[in-house]
Amino acid sequence: MNVQKYLTGHLGVLVSNRAWRALCKNKPHYRLKQLAKANANANLNLFFFTVNTVDKKKKLIKGYYFDFTDNSWKTAIFSYPATIYRRGGVCKKERKSYRTFVRQCNKKKTLFLNPSSLGNWDIYNYFSSVKPLKPYLLQTILYEDPEDLFYMMKKHKTIYLKGVTGRKGQNVVRVERLPDNQYQCKYYDHTKRKVHLLRYKKLDQIVPFIDKFYKGKKFMVQEAIDLLEVNHRRVDLRAELQRNKIGEIEISGVSARKSKKDSPITIHANAFPLDELFDLKKLSSEEKFKMKQQIENFLYTVYKKTEDKYGQFVEIGIDFALTKDFQIKFIECNSQSAKVSLLKAHGKNTLNKAMLNIVLYAKYLLAEKAGVERKGKLTLVRKEDGVVNI
Repeated sequence: MNVQKYLTGHLGVLVSNRAWRALCKNKPHYRLKQLAKANANANLNLFFFTVNTVDKKKKLIKGYYFDFTDNSWKTAIFSYPATIYRRGGVCKKERKSYRTFVRQCNKKKTLFLNPSSLGNWDIYNYFSSVKPLKPYLLQTILYEDPEDLFYMMKKHKTIYLKGVTGRKGQNVVRVERLPDNQYQCKYYDHTKRKVHLLRYKKLDQIVPFIDKFYKGKKFMVQEAIDLLEVNHRRVDLRAELQRNKIGEIEISGVSARKSKKDSPITIHANAFPLDELFDLKKLSSEEKFKMKQQIENFLYTVYKKTEDKYGQFVEIGIDFALTKDFQIKFIECNSQSAKVSLLKAHGKNTLNKAMLNIVLYAKYLLAEKAGVERKGKLTLVRKEDGVVNI
């Protein structure tokens, strides 16, 4: 394997083991392929790796890169990168190794494009203390014992149980009080790709199911949103926000997601542009304009307030909803968005532009860092020459 000679401008993309295996078979995921191709406009030394391909003793990484000279995927040995974009998750047995790697990177002042995972409970707990975001929040508590379930069901006809972490609608259960005062639990099985429906005569009968479902893991209890509907299907929204080549935040796209029949979540749903949703709901031009302004203000506030706590992000996927009376409600944030809805609703060109934003923002950060370092060296020379630094 070739040893990489030029260390400046490296962008390492951390991928899942599954994505790595696909690369090894020369079958990279479409989004990774597009990210590599977007780099043609940025000219960074971009490579893909997993925690398992990091040699923490030698501080070297085996990675895949796309060679534009013959349009093929190749492996090489890379030094620790100047910037890292976390694209894939780290499994439980790799977490200790990953933390060591991150500590080593921090010592080298590596820039993380998405510096933190955004856990559901951490975000909600933090946002509840942020005044501008309080109007968008749902009543949410951390489950400690069955009394929390009973309390929330007394206050709300329908609630959601959600894991404190997790993506793609995993660990989500919808609990509803039926007209005959029985209770219904509904959840989506990702393995079998089907909706499970359970009925109980009494609320306390749900507790054993919950204990088995969450297996001792922490979860939240949250009031349900009176969601906007299209053709009797619930609709929520996913917004993709990113920083661009000059570091400014922009909205790459807002997608409406219509749930499948009887599904408690909108994963694997149809997605279409926000304007189409407004047309289906027959909003006037004036109503559309006003609603878009409110949504934009909400999205930028969520992005900036998230950064206030966790640091600067290249992108954040924001899930939110509109109630039947068009009130905006926050659902969750994601720092590693798969951009599935963006592709479905807005097409390949919009997705490719989003991929380009990632590499161009990395280049922007590197140029900014180099400028600061050059300024620091200049200051050092001036001090040695006895010149006061203003």
